[in-house]
Amino acid sequence: MKIVTASQMRDLDLRTIAAGTPGSILMERAGSGAATHILDFISRLDPVQVRRFVLLAGKGNNGGDAYVCARLLRQMTPHKITVYSVCELSSLQGDADRNAGKLPDGIEVIVKKQLAPADFHPGDIIIDGMLGTGINGKLKPPYDQWIPVVNQTCLPVISLDIPSGLNGDDGSVASAAIKADMTVIIGLPKTGLTIGAGPELCGILRLVDIGILPDLTAKDLDDVDMPFNADIAPRLGRIAPQVHKNSRGRLLIAGGSGKYCGAPFLCAAAAARTGAGYIRLALPRSVDIHVAPWPSLVLNRLADDKMGSFSDESIPAMGELLNRSDAMVIGPGLGNARSLVKFMNYISTCKLPIVFDADALNMIAEVPELYLGKDSNILTPHPGEMKRLLSAFSLDEYQDQDRTNQARALADATDSTIVLKGHRTIVCSPDGRLSINSTGTPALAKAGTGDSLSGMIDTFAAQGFDPFEAAETAVYIHGLAGELSPYGMRGLRPEDLIDLIPVAMKHISPFA
Repeated sequence: MKIVTASQMRDLDLRTIAAGTPGSILMERAGSGAATHILDFISRLDPVQVRRFVLLAGKGNNGGDAYVCARLLRQMTPHKITVYSVCELSSLQGDADRNAGKLPDGIEVIVKKQLAPADFHPGDIIIDGMLGTGINGKLKPPYDQWIPVVNQTCLPVISLDIPSGLNGDDGSVASAAIKADMTVIIGLPKTGLTIGAGPELCGILRLVDIGILPDLTAKDLDDVDMPFNADIAPRLGRIAPQVHKNSRGRLLIAGGSGKYCGAPFLCAAAAARTGAGYIRLALPRSVDIHVAPWPSLVLNRLADDKMGSFSDESIPAMGELLNRSDAMVIGPGLGNARSLVKFMNYISTCKLPIVFDADALNMIAEVPELYLGKDSNILTPHPGEMKRLLSAFSLDEYQDQDRTNQARALADATDSTIVLKGHRTIVCSPDGRLSINSTGTPALAKAGTGDSLSGMIDTFAAQGFDPFEAAETAVYIHGLAGELSPYGMRGLRPEDLIDLIPVAMKHISPFA
């Protein structure tokens, strides 16, 4: 899905209307889609946390979306619905006026010049329909007073299209902006959600397709994408009935050391849940396994340096395993023993798609000449590893630049696809494609979740996905799995995440 500026979105709206879709239909679709996502959001909350919907309605189209949403929520749920409006309904115009007039009995509409903490209660779900993407400059009354009050409530907040007060173009906040737990994007994602304060304010992201004509979005737009379910679903299509284990991807995972033996098992378990047909795990022979391997995992113990790390002695057996594999992961729990240098250089000469993660990236940063880049490789650094890699490849001028520029520079320097992990993970290929991930949650900020991601990426690479699409698909599913956690933000373990991978894929595709 293309990322657009606020003015580009307005132009797309107008061109869609000119092509025959009335603005009232676009607004109805926006409100209907938002209501559906809101119901999905509250389904993962404890019932005691959901007692009333409070919609904050502005004067313009964003307020119109809120009125549609209020009407449909009234039809879909038993919960009480209250609308706080910034103005008398008689002063509304256009589609906002028409939809306010359609509100059914039972929805309380209260016009307020100011909000107070007493206007909200435990169990309220606040829906922000105050300001759209056109905000520029400091807030005017009553928004300058409403927004700080909302942010102090400690209640769930869902913004329609963009958090009120956030600039849709540059992600700036002139005075104050809503801190949302979910933003329901209308039409196409806005640039301001991805830069500046946007990533910190928008919470999880959901998209409503209001019917912008595809031929309009295919031209005159930037080359940065943000994937959503509709973009990923075609990649998770039907699996041919005649497939067998070797045609579903043969993975080789090399990792583990005397200090870290669990990471490669997390990687392998995630690959299995993603759909890999055959998984081989290569561990140094001296490693004492503290994790019970499951029966279907093929475990290979390779000669090592006698201290729990791969070495020159590991190369012959590794060569045989590579010949029986479609793709490889190296790095989880690998360690940093000096015996690894020649082994890593040998791996780098392999023709297979390879995901380099964790300690493999640190080895490359320490000895960059051992890495022989190729466009089927995928590097998956977190911010600290990225900093070291930029220095290793003489890209220090990018250290203080934004994450998209860093990813582009390293992709070009290494001729590899880069997965720059973190909030709004960035995927960039050496041919210039770049996407900013739309899924993810702080629940994933735990050691071990990155190991799972590597196994997922490698599964899609082994199944023949283009490296960029393999990475983009896995990153999206990985983030969504975290969002679907029944354990909340704090209780999710990396081990739990693995079992949520197929749940996330079923959420995306009926063929998962």
